[in-house]
Amino acid sequence: MTGRNAAMMAAGWAAAGSALTASLVVWLLLMRPFDLVDAANRDDITGLARLAAATLYGMLLRLLDLL
Repeated sequence: MTGRNAAMMAAGWAAAGSALTASLVVWLLLMRPFDLVDAANRDDITGLARLAAATLYGMLLRLLDLL
């Protein structure tokens, strides 16, 4: 793999991570707005991370139920 290909792959992964983070924030704003705002107002990063992880886990379980 050349340096250019590695850089493009890293940029692709960064873009995918950014898109996932943005979609997760929008999902949380729609589904649990008060929890999200409360955690943001308290500057509670662990609460936000816990909320995001629980949301991703729930979404994964729902997806697996469909399969």
